[in-house]
Order: sequence, then structure tokens, then C-alpha cells
Amino acid sequence: MQNNHQQQPVISQILKEAFFYWNKTMLYHLFFSMLYFSLFFLGYFYLFQYFGIWDEIVKYQDLMRTDLPAFNKKMEEIARLPQMRNFALAFFVLLALINPLNVGLYKIYRKTDLKEPVSLNDLFAGYIGFNFFKFFGFYLFWIIIFTYANALLFLGIFWIFITLFCVPLMFFMDVKTFEGISLTFKVLRNNFSTVLPAMLVAFLFSLSGVLICGVGFLLTFPFLNAMIYTLYQHYYKEVV
Repeated sequence: MQNNHQQQPVISQILKEAFFYWNKTMLYHLFFSMLYFSLFFLGYFYLFQYFGIWDEIVKYQDLMRTDLPAFNKKMEEIARLPQMRNFALAFFVLLALINPLNVGLYKIYRKTDLKEPVSLNDLFAGYIGFNFFKFFGFYLFWIIIFTYANALLFLGIFWIFITLFCVPLMFFMDVKTFEGISLTFKVLRNNFSTVLPAMLVAFLFSLSGVLICGVGFLLTFPFLNAMIYTLYQHYYKEVV
């Protein structure tokens, strides 16, 4: 494997390619979002009930209408309950179980490049065989570090960027987590002025779907993956 140090791409070229992947695979993006958020909310509310958090909140629901400051104080007390720590840990596991779906999008983009037929089964590439343990472990590690790093805003953002290409690197090049971080950092060091605006545009476009009655978010949400794959394609060259 090696970094691809060919002529530096311009932002317009990167955006054009990212929108190509997004448009070409829109049906799979929609299915991805529907599955992702269905699993997220079902898992979230199940954990909420399982750890008894909902029962605690219901006790003070009248305060929400009559005395909001008192209600907020009660919520702070609930946040300090022992079961909240267990809920938080279980929530981390839930996110780590769902996020390997992202791997499937990268496989779909690659098959699009190769002009190979794409199927819905490709979305589950991150759950097949050892891939599940690899990506479940990575996402659990990522979420835990991000949670603590996010206490300081800039550390959270820094963590997002230095792990930006880890998943495609791990999937396509079979590198380890820390090697993926190292390879990502090398690209950022030389190309941050291109990567940053590209990711900002992708982030804003991903959120823009909320403005279309909220439903549009199901289509725009995966655009971040399309952008990451586009940048990966420009900055890394897979060597067999």
C-alpha cells in the first residue's frame, strides 16, 4: 500500500465525484439510512426501558409542564443514578453494532467503480466473518475515545479527522487500527487544506436533508461516506 501522491485534486473535482457516488447509489443510501435509524431508535428505546430510565423520568413528567427548572434538576439527579452508567456502556455497544453498516457503503462504491452488479446484501459486508469483530471492535474503541475527547471540543474534532480514513483502509487494505490512524495522519498533514473544506461541505449537505420535511435526511445522511470514499480514492493507492 502507498499514499497516492499524484497531482492534487481540486475541491470541485472531489465534490463532483462524491456526488456521482451519492447519486449513483441513492437507493442503497435510502435503505442504509432506514435500516441504520430503525436499529438505532429501537435499540435506544429498548435500553431506555431495560435499565429503568424511562420509569424514573415518568415520575417527574408533570414538572415538565409546571416547573421546568425543577424538572431539569431532577434530570440531573437521574443522570447520576448507577443504572445510567450501565445504560451509557450499553449504548456504546449499540452504536458499535450498528456502524459496520458504513463498511457496506464502501463496498458498494467500489463495485460501482468496477461496474459490478450491486445488491442489498453488499450493505452487510461489515458483518461477514471476521469483518464483524474487526469493525465492531474498531467502532467501540472509536466511540469510547470520542466520548472522552469530546469533553474538549477540539480534541473530539481532532479524533474525527485522524480516524477519517481508518474504515476504508481497514476494509480495502486490511491494515490495523493504529496503522490506519498513522496513514490518515500522513494524508492530513499534506492535504488538510483540501480535506477540511471537502468534509465541511459533506457535513452541511448531509444535514441539509432535515430542511426537506426531515425525510430528505434519509437520503443526504450517507453523503459523508461518499465523500470519505472519494478522498480515500484520491489519496491512497492499493498495491497488491
